[in-house]
Formats: sequence, structure tokens, C-alpha cells
Amino acid sequence: MKGFMNATALAAVITLLGALGIILYMASNLVISAPHLNTTTSTASYSTIPFNSTTTTVPETTNLTNSTMPSNSQLIQFTLNQINSERLKFGLANVTLSNVISGQQHATSMLVNNYFSHWDQYGMKPYMRYTLLGGKQAVDENVAYNEQVNETCLGPVCSIHQINVTAAITRMNNQMLYNDSLCCNNGHRNNTLDPNHNRVSIGIAYNKTNVYLVEDFVNSYITWLNNTPGIQAGTPIIYLNGLTKNGANFSFIQINYDPSPQNLSDGALSDTKSYDQGQPIAGVAYGPYYYQNVQTIYATKYNVRGNYFNVEFNMSNLIKNYSAGVYTLDLFLTNSTGVKFLGTTYSIFINSNGQPYMPNNV
Repeated sequence: MKGFMNATALAAVITLLGALGIILYMASNLVISAPHLNTTTSTASYSTIPFNSTTTTVPETTNLTNSTMPSNSQLIQFTLNQINSERLKFGLANVTLSNVISGQQHATSMLVNNYFSHWDQYGMKPYMRYTLLGGKQAVDENVAYNEQVNETCLGPVCSIHQINVTAAITRMNNQMLYNDSLCCNNGHRNNTLDPNHNRVSIGIAYNKTNVYLVEDFVNSYITWLNNTPGIQAGTPIIYLNGLTKNGANFSFIQINYDPSPQNLSDGALSDTKSYDQGQPIAGVAYGPYYYQNVQTIYATKYNVRGNYFNVEFNMSNLIKNYSAGVYTLDLFLTNSTGVKFLGTTYSIFINSNGQPYMPNNV
């Protein structure tokens, strides 16, 4: 496949799971962004384009320097400022930092275990990790990787200097926003500038030559009540009880299925740059309504009024059909302009006995 090359030592690739479909893109600095799922698209398509970011001049936008290595919290704030600076240019509200540590957990995991993927070595996708780390909102993941070797040689003796971490972060974010159309039909850009995102979990991990950046964009529009969403212990009964906020309203619930996560070898992990939201298998309805193309689960309780909702349903027949695996609840909301978007991606893990369990390997 055609790419872009020059004589410098920096090689990089961007990978994207794009909006309105599950689409993998690749370009500079190994950047991956997650899908914006809609209700009609479930197929995946993939393209890969090598790209070298050193052809792009990157402006310096910070006073942070590697002469006094910034702290992790400073790097996270620096990244947040870059994201919000770009959103401001397009009249979008700032995103704030999420209290879910999914971004840092994944960035550290990739650095320590020497891999690069949306998936992790346990076979977990981003929305699964997000649930296990306490997240109850919808999450879209951007992942970036930058490798650069800076050497000074005196005869046969060479020393490697620390990569400039803030410059690497700037370079990767710049690529996603301003050099994305060549490879990715502006999918990264659209993800960063999604008006429904209002929080982000940022993770940064690095050594002398590599920088990993994770931006888990979050849609936080629900105040959950009564320790929901959740599943009643020892049963297949699901409870959802909450209040929507920021002008959003309850719309509908879709259930997606993934097989039980399995540990991935280094080779298998290197082949899993992309991810989708799982297989749509059911929707939750009440009264005369039903879903086309997927199983309809009729709620035993479906109370929606104003910004309040209280829904209860039984997944026993669904679990009998699909057995062990990960059942992810996609709760869709409607924003103030009438556009539907994801409000929750909450994963429930079911074992071979049909019982819920919580993996402990994240």
C-alpha cells in the first residue's frame, strides 16, 4: 500500500476506528481513535497507510521542557489544554478530566508490556476495561504511539537522549487534527471535536525513546441512582436507574455481545489494532414496540418520564442463546438538538455457568 517516506529516523503510524461505522485508519505516530457507534452500522472495514510525521512542522506550544522533566499530572494537563484549545476554535465546550483512570492504566500497560493496541494482553477492549475500572459512561478511545531515537556519538561510543515528551504529544495531537484527511477522512479530528464529549481520561507513559498517549473521550450525561447500572447477584436481571442531565433524554437500550476475553500472545496482540463494539444481539422495549434484526427483550419495568428513567429486564433467554461472554449495555440518549448518541457502554461479564463475574486482570 502506498505511503510517505523520508530519510529521517522517525517512523510512525496512525490507526483509527472512525465515526459512523467501525473503521480502522492508520497514519502518523501510531494514533488510534475509537468508533462513534450508530444504530444502523455494525460492519467493520479497515485500511492501513504508513505515514512519516517528520514532514510536518510542529509548533512549540508549551513552556514545559525536558530539561526539567514535567510530572505526569503536568503532562496530562498539557494534553488537556491542547484538546480544549482546539475545541474552542470550533465553538465547542471544554472537556474536563474524568476520574476514571482508564487512560493511564492502558498507557502504562502498553509501555510496561511493550505492545500497541486498543486491546490489552488479557483480550479486553477499551469499554470492558472502562467498566472494570469503575466507568459508567460511554467511552471512545484514542491511542497514540511515538518512537524517536536521539543519539549523540563520539566515535564508536553513542548515548541516547530522552525523547521530548511534550513535543511528541504536540506532534501526535497535531497529526490527528491537521494531517488526518490524507489517511483517515478526518476521523481523528471528528473524534476530538465531537460535541457530545464532555470528559476525557488521559494517560501518558514513556521511556527514553517511546511515548504512549491514550485519550479516552467520555460522554457523561447520566447521574446513576441506586448503584446502577448493574446485575442482581446470581441472577440475569439488569437494573438501570438514573437521571439524565445537560439537556439529554433517555432514548433506547441496545445489547452487544463479545466472546469471553482470552489472553493474547504478543503476535496476536500486534494484529489487533482495531476494535468494534461487539455484535448487536438485542434491544430492550416495552408495550407494542419491537426491534428489527435483533432479539427484543421486553422490560419488566420501563418507567421513563422527563429526565428520570427506571428500567429493569431479564437477560436469561439471551444468555441461553449466547452463553458465556461479555454483554455490553449501550444506552442511547437524545441531545438537545434531537441527535442520538451513546450515554453508556457498560459491560457485564457472564461465565460458563450463566453467572455474572468480575475479572480481576485489569
